[in-house]
Amino acid sequence: MGKHKNVVFLLESSPTAHLRFFEGLRMALGFSVSHRPVTLLLMGEGVRILLPISPRLLGLPPEIVEVIPLLKELGVHVIALDSDLDYFFLDRPVPDFVVPVGKERIAELVSSADIVIPFLRKAE
Repeated sequence: MGKHKNVVFLLESSPTAHLRFFEGLRMALGFSVSHRPVTLLLMGEGVRILLPISPRLLGLPPEIVEVIPLLKELGVHVIALDSDLDYFFLDRPVPDFVVPVGKERIAELVSSADIVIPFLRKAE
């Protein structure tokens, strides 16, 4: 069997804006079962998935709140842009499994990945 690919899922849109975000999480979950390493890279409004949300009130699938803990259990690296965490978390602590990084480190992660699967903001 060949070497596993280093896969990065890049999510930067709001988790409440479109089901595309949820599909990206599900895809990362599926890859994490058969691929190592898998990294979930959160940028922009994507870091909001780490905040408490009420899926039913937002019209989202209820399972969305279960995906992040599953990814954590499966050893997926959760990385987020530090300035976006600062903006959205203000006075809240960032979950301990999230690694905050600067833009330079994100550029390194993306350029060194074998596969980058982006779920970006929808162009306006």
